[in-house]
Amino acid sequence: MDLTGLFQHIVSLSLMGSLLSIGILLIKRLLRQKLSANWHFYIWFVLILRLFIPFSMPASSQLFNFFPNYQQASSLSQKLLPSSDQQAKATTLQDFNNTSSDLEPRITAGNETTKNSPIPILQRFNWNTAALIWLIGVVSVFFYILVINVLLLLKTKKLPRCNVEGVIKILEESKSKLKIRSNVLVAYDVTMRSPAVFGLFQPIILISPDIVEKLSSEELSYIFMHELSHLKRRDLLINGLTIVIQVVYWFNPILWLSLQQMKQDCEIACDAAVLASLEPKDHKKYGQTIISLLEFLSEPHWGPGTVGFIKRFNARRIIMISKFHKTPLKWAIAALSLSLIVGCSSLINPLNSTDNQQNQKNSAGQQTANNTTIPKISSDSADSNLIVYKNPSYGFSFNLPLDWKGYSIVDSQWQGMTFGGQSGESVVETGPMISIRDPRWTKQTPRQDIPIMVFTIDQWNSLQQGVFHIGAAPIGPSELGRNNSYVFALPARYNFAFPAGYQEVETIIKSNPLKTTETTQMHPDPTESLLANMMIMGQQGKVLFSDFPVKTTTIEDIEKLWGKADKTEYIPSASGQFATYSAHNIVFGINKGDQIFEVRSYDSRIKGITLKMAKQVLGTPAYDTQINGQEIIGYTTNSQFKVEMIFPQPTSSNPNPVIDHYNVLYPQGTVNTMANYPGRQW
Repeated sequence: MDLTGLFQHIVSLSLMGSLLSIGILLIKRLLRQKLSANWHFYIWFVLILRLFIPFSMPASSQLFNFFPNYQQASSLSQKLLPSSDQQAKATTLQDFNNTSSDLEPRITAGNETTKNSPIPILQRFNWNTAALIWLIGVVSVFFYILVINVLLLLKTKKLPRCNVEGVIKILEESKSKLKIRSNVLVAYDVTMRSPAVFGLFQPIILISPDIVEKLSSEELSYIFMHELSHLKRRDLLINGLTIVIQVVYWFNPILWLSLQQMKQDCEIACDAAVLASLEPKDHKKYGQTIISLLEFLSEPHWGPGTVGFIKRFNARRIIMISKFHKTPLKWAIAALSLSLIVGCSSLINPLNSTDNQQNQKNSAGQQTANNTTIPKISSDSADSNLIVYKNPSYGFSFNLPLDWKGYSIVDSQWQGMTFGGQSGESVVETGPMISIRDPRWTKQTPRQDIPIMVFTIDQWNSLQQGVFHIGAAPIGPSELGRNNSYVFALPARYNFAFPAGYQEVETIIKSNPLKTTETTQMHPDPTESLLANMMIMGQQGKVLFSDFPVKTTTIEDIEKLWGKADKTEYIPSASGQFATYSAHNIVFGINKGDQIFEVRSYDSRIKGITLKMAKQVLGTPAYDTQINGQEIIGYTTNSQFKVEMIFPQPTSSNPNPVIDHYNVLYPQGTVNTMANYPGRQW
């Protein structure tokens, strides 16, 4: 996943975490008098768990359907990845024989076709630039925390240790009461007015010598027991996890406030742990110790150390101490159940409410579509108040208001990703996305499009079953309608940037403008789609079913994810080392700078391509030769990359051989200036 995709995923988790935080706060308030201090703290772990879970589960729920939809801006100039479902060659193959490096969406109005403008700067800023800002923030906050804690660590090593026999005896007695065997030191720090414990592996209790002098032995034992309880409860580790969350989600004030509340609850839960180890008659004395310390208190430092006795909520702590009790089992179960309900709700990927009904319509006799064609577009008025866009190829129409007269159509693609794996996320499905563009749209003032994603029935069912997902958001596309062959859906969060006209588009969509008709059109051969995908991926320097592009990938990048190659050998005729990864059916060509200049794919999913079909679909190859019992044909995708397909040489018994493998080549990566070698061209 790239930086932008990672940031989009973080934003999605942040949104879900914010909702969960609010839910937990409401539960705590609702059951405030029913829950003990420990349970007020424990329910925060549902939030911690949610923020560390990197995926969402599909389910029939509409809890989050009211959020603004989001979808990455879609165009062929952006990242398009392979699948068995693409637009037919009428959409893209005319561009494959050109050497232009850009592949822009087509805008079609009536029978006219023009080039679309690049993605608006605002959209690029909203995610790419925002992701960069987020990363800078993460690094800055992390560096700040690191510096503060390194300085504190260096400081603690220089602080004088307490060797007073009476104080050490009180510490050992406190450890004995709590059954703690770890070696814990006491250090004097005149700047640390509030007692604190610091260090995961070599814990040190930091305490002002003024506190040691002015408090009685009994009061000092209460302080030590409080700090030791943090060690026993592993609060330092938990505090470290909350700091990681604060670093990653530094932009979300709701999560920051919630985690601060969690730290306060941690202190009160620690008080409860001390009280549980004391006799009831000593509870009042413990509370009086807190009161006597008020004049020494200060806000805690931000670090892995857990600082007790925080001034801001002492009143709440004293109330808890005075009413110390254990939570009845029924209230503990109620609090945990409510927290889990809210937490699990934020794990759910909401679906359209009609999904179950529509799935029943999916009969066994329906034809599976692995390919689509570019529709013939027509416009006419259904009534005096509407403009109607008709798409007979897919079998749907879309009603538009009169002020959309002169609209245009932008053809692009959606992409379906797997949920990770050994090599990270990869694309397994793609399909057409038809965007109806407002006639008032200009390059200077972009307006909201109406994007319509087209799925085959099988693709839609796979999406609902969680076989793949679209975009980083946990919210999937919402169904607009379906016919016997296709499902039409609205991308999730399509209007995330809130461009001009987004409210008008929302109003149009609420009027149920999409109407469907049955279609009997035969689907094109899926091999055409496969070849189209190969050329689209070639534009990016990639082969199908692999996310490692030539030029920008090094062998080190691959080894981090896949490990060492099964074998690596030098092939003089190919001008480089070649590393074979048999489990992935991939071979990488590596130059002397460890740069990947060639990727070869032996994937079984390309084995349906024949030599005649390749030439028929892609046209006359720019390179065609027969050598060593093979016929190699090549096509130029753009100024940087080329695609080669290797077939067995045709014979009288096998005049139309099936592809053996194919590769994407970066010729510039084979240049050797030291040897005066101009590099491979094919």
